[in-house]
Amino acid sequence: MHEEPRDLTAPPSRYITWRSIGLGLLLALGIAVLTPYNDYVINNSFLVGSYFPPIVTLAMFAVVLLVNGPLYKFAPRFALAPGELAVALAMGLIACSIPSQGLFRQLIPLPVAPFYFTDKADYHELFKAMKLPNWLWAVSNPDTGSRDRAFTAFYARLLPGEKLPWGAWVRPLLGWGSFAAMFFTAMFSLACILRFQWTVNERLAFPIAQLQSMLIAPPRKGRAFNDLFSSRPFWIGLVLVFVVQSSSVLNLYFPSTIPAIPYSYDLKKVLADQPWTDLSDALKANTIYFTLLGLAFFTPTKVSFSLWGTAVGVALLRWTFDPSKSIVSDAAMIDQALGASFAFMFGVLWIGRHHWMVILRALFGASRPGDARGAFVSYRLAAIAFIVGVGGMTIWLLVVGCSFWLAAGIVLMILMAHVITARVVAETGLAFLRVAIPFDTMLKALPATLITPKEAFLYGVSHYTYMQSARESQLVFAIHALNVVDSAEDTPGTRRATMPVLIGTLVVTFFACAAASLWCYYGYASPLFDDSTSGLLNQYGLSTWPKAFLVDFPQNVERGFHTARPYSVWYQLLIGIGVMTFLQAMTWRFAAWPLLPVGYLMCSSWYVAGVWFSLFLGWLSKVVILRFGGASLYNNLKPFFVGLIFGEALAVGFWLIVTFVLALSGQSFFVVRFMPQ
Repeated sequence: MHEEPRDLTAPPSRYITWRSIGLGLLLALGIAVLTPYNDYVINNSFLVGSYFPPIVTLAMFAVVLLVNGPLYKFAPRFALAPGELAVALAMGLIACSIPSQGLFRQLIPLPVAPFYFTDKADYHELFKAMKLPNWLWAVSNPDTGSRDRAFTAFYARLLPGEKLPWGAWVRPLLGWGSFAAMFFTAMFSLACILRFQWTVNERLAFPIAQLQSMLIAPPRKGRAFNDLFSSRPFWIGLVLVFVVQSSSVLNLYFPSTIPAIPYSYDLKKVLADQPWTDLSDALKANTIYFTLLGLAFFTPTKVSFSLWGTAVGVALLRWTFDPSKSIVSDAAMIDQALGASFAFMFGVLWIGRHHWMVILRALFGASRPGDARGAFVSYRLAAIAFIVGVGGMTIWLLVVGCSFWLAAGIVLMILMAHVITARVVAETGLAFLRVAIPFDTMLKALPATLITPKEAFLYGVSHYTYMQSARESQLVFAIHALNVVDSAEDTPGTRRATMPVLIGTLVVTFFACAAASLWCYYGYASPLFDDSTSGLLNQYGLSTWPKAFLVDFPQNVERGFHTARPYSVWYQLLIGIGVMTFLQAMTWRFAAWPLLPVGYLMCSSWYVAGVWFSLFLGWLSKVVILRFGGASLYNNLKPFFVGLIFGEALAVGFWLIVTFVLALSGQSFFVVRFMPQ
């Protein structure tokens, strides 16, 4: 697909209006303020939780159905145009990358988390010896931080009448936030660089962006709602899923009168004897996630087959050959996934090599006519911003005490985690995933004396704060936001004005969510619904991850040893590289090759293991419909499968609100999690 060069000097589009920005800011602030309370205080289903966030879907659904529909019918000139809705939706999507697993679930506890473990003398001495800059911490004196009120009240809440120590947090938020700002700069610039290559040149499916664009599509003249909302199969699918999932919640509140409609299977008791005991639990029990079932229906069949087929095949292989054997053990498969990631990333770079030359020409002022087609900012500006972001992250790590080689490795792994995640979501529509980039596997395979405990600490911070943040990657949300805007209104003015709006949204979300998060941590000592053993808000962010990455890893480095592996890490990395290279070569060479590289990349992930059955049902539905009904039946049933997706999103959103209201009013409530957490 080729686009005609556009005049990038055209005036800004009218779709960047006070209405679109106001609606987008309202949505962004709602996400920023409500997420910490919902996710950690209530311990509810995640408000964002995926790349098809239910809170955004519910909000835009309500606007289209309850506000814009009546306006189109009775006062069409006042209705929000598709471009305005797209801008507001894009602002909501970019806001989703901040408050939870995209950043703040890990970042907000960081200025106090190490002091949770300094009551142990050996770690206290090691931490003091690191001599990390004081501006990283919310305590006044890091040597006595475990007794500082900014720390103790964070983990155990403020006393009645005690004021929240806002001043203690200004310095660390600016300190850690400066690295985050460089990270955001790199992610935004990458979104601008990658979008055209993946969307136009490679024609990746972007199933999630397609669904989001369907939601805000305009109606035909004289109608209140677009073709999707006017479709009977759409409403049948939506109501069906909403009723099925709501029945499980209502059964908890009214167990004697409302039965729960099952949408999962569990054969663990049936398959409890040999030889079934070693069969993967993911095969013996699984749940239908209607979002992923529906998305698989819109994903190319080879892609969805590769995902579920490879995951099931590897699980059966591990069952046959004994999962305790080194080559198929959990740890070995994760190491292979790291090797596969390197080869997969090389493939992404190789396929886009002509586009990268366009970027390089733009960087050095040698652009050709048509090079900037489809761009939201000039490629020269995007390339410079990317260099500034990557350079800023590297310099920050050097300033706080990293060696250059480790700082460069950390930045490279962060970029890889987010680029590969964005690529997988664009290809597959997987709304729930995190690509494993366990760089510490390689570090642990090297002599422990190669890095210092301080460097191990800084690596740990980077790993769980930014590599793991690919669970809700800003790059993914940014690319999808740009595609939604472009599909609704692809004028140069809209493109040029969109980026400042999204950047401003990110800044507002950052500070609003920081304030809301601190209010929650200092105001509540434990979740209202506590299904953990620690009693802490955000157990992973406050305890589990800090212990693994900020305590155990530096201590092992200081002692000069790591836990021995029963196999060679380097051998597993080579296996991963070799298998991925083979799959890429076969895919590029033979159009009929059935297993795509993305299947092997994700086969060891618990995200795919937990949802393979949903992907299988979506793939099977599409294959059967195309085989016996052809393209006509497939097109006629599309709205039904879209309804399944929106039905689950609305069920999640509706019961989130119910639980939220019950919690705020002091009533008893149940938490039901429809999505993987």
